[in-house]
Amino acid sequence: MRPKRLSQVCACLILILAPAFASRQLPDYPTRPAGDYSIKAAQAGAIVGIESLDDSDLQKKYFNSHLTEKGILPVFIVIQNTSSSDSIIFDKSAIGLADPADLSGKQNRSIASKLGSGGLLDLGQMRDITDEREVMMKKQIRSKTLAPGSLVSGFVYVPVPRSQQRPKIHLQVPITGLQTGETTVLNLDF
Repeated sequence: MRPKRLSQVCACLILILAPAFASRQLPDYPTRPAGDYSIKAAQAGAIVGIESLDDSDLQKKYFNSHLTEKGILPVFIVIQNTSSSDSIIFDKSAIGLADPADLSGKQNRSIASKLGSGGLLDLGQMRDITDEREVMMKKQIRSKTLAPGSLVSGFVYVPVPRSQQRPKIHLQVPITGLQTGETTVLNLDF
């Protein structure tokens, strides 16, 4: 009788732990050189390439969730230093939207309160989608100083209307030359 009881307990534990284990096993989004993306901008020794994940199936594959149904558009971003001599600084907190969408509508009030200063979603403010939040935080882009020839990649999260067609988005990505201290903003529309 004990082996049967043990197998029942094991089966229950598998059912309980399987969703948590599965969320940690999501694949990484494939990174290519920044110049290989169809939406890109180059200036001041840097190339920024982006790809928005409008496709619900891709969102399910990489985030285990349909994020646009929750008013969130994941945008994969690659920043590559093409300079042969100067490092560049990418500060994630400086990235933003030029014209943040009007989020005063009834459906988007909860997202409007979770925006960072640049109009992107501040994952630290998102408590109502805890499972998605954990995965999104792991996959977000990080601030980094990029040596010549190196790159950084990850996601930023743009608020979008849930029941309407997605508006055109204008993303601004500032980079700063380490030696010169000059900041250049790369603009991408999609």
